Amino acid sequence: MHPAATHSSARATLRLLRAAAACCVALWLAGCGMSLLYPRLDSIVAYYIEDLVTLDASQSRQLEHTLAADLAWHRDSELHRYADFLRGLASSIEGGPDSAAWTQASRQTEQYWRDIFAQAAPGYAAVAATLSDAQVAELLANLEKRDEERWREFADRTPEERLGQREKSMRRAVERFTGKLTDGQRALVRDYAMRTRTFMPEWRENRRVWRQALAEALADRRSGPPFAARMQQLIAEPDTLWTQQYRAAIEGRREEIDALLAELDGSLTPGQRGTARKQMLALADELQELARKRG
Repeated sequence: MHPAATHSSARATLRLLRAAAACCVALWLAGCGMSLLYPRLDSIVAYYIEDLVTLDASQSRQLEHTLAADLAWHRDSELHRYADFLRGLASSIEGGPDSAAWTQASRQTEQYWRDIFAQAAPGYAAVAATLSDAQVAELLANLEKRDEERWREFADRTPEERLGQREKSMRRAVERFTGKLTDGQRALVRDYAMRTRTFMPEWRENRRVWRQALAEALADRRSGPPFAARMQQLIAEPDTLWTQQYRAAIEGRREEIDALLAELDGSLTPGQRGTARKQMLALADELQELARKRG
C-alpha cells in the first residue's frame, strides 16, 4: 500500500537530491562522474524503496515520516552549502585555469553525497527492520533484477555504441555550461572517451557482493543496534565493501576525469569562462530559491 502523500514526499525528496547532482554537473561530471556515483545511488533501497518492495500501511507512514525529515534536513542544511559551493566555482573559473581547484571540487561533491547517505541511513534502516520475510525476498529479487537489466543494457551495445555514448554524454555535460566546444576541445573529449575502459564487469560483481551483504544484514534485522550499524555501512559507506577490482577501476576513472578536467580548463576561451560562470551563478540562485521554499 502506497499512500499518495508518500509518493509526493518521495518525489520532493528526489528533486532536492538531484540538486546535489547538479553540483556534479557544474563540475562537468554529469556525463562521467555521475557514473561513479550511480552505484551508490542504486545500492540504496532508500530513495526507490516503493518501487522495490510492497509496503503495508504502517510501513508507508513510517517511510513518509522518514522522507519528510530528510527533505527538511536537505533543504535547511545542504542547499545553501551547494549554492555557496557553486559561487566559489564561478569565481575560480573566472580567475583562469586551476586544475587543482577542479580536483578538490570534485572530491567535495562526493562528500556531499556521503552526507546525504549518512543522514538517510538510520531512517531507512528502521523501515527495513520491519520487513517480513516475504518483503525481504521481494526486495532482494527486485534489486537483482534491476542490476541485471542495467547489465543487459550495457552488454547489448556494441563497443562503438558505448564509445559514442561516453563521448556524447561528456560533450553535452560540458557544453551545458560552456556553450559550443571548439574542435580542439571536442578532440579532447573524444580522446577521453576512447582511452577510458568500462568498469561494468567490475560493477556487476561488486553489486552481487553488495546484495549478498544486504541479504545477510536483513537476515539479522531484529538484532537492533548491530543491524542499524550494518545498514549504516551498507547505505552510507558502501565503498568500504567494494571489491579490490572495482575500487581499482573507480580510482582509475577518477584519474582519467581529473586529467580531462585539467585539459579542458586550460583550453577554455574567455567567452566560455564567462558563460560557465553565468550558468553556475544561475544554478546557485536556483538552489538558494529552493532552500527558501517550504511544502
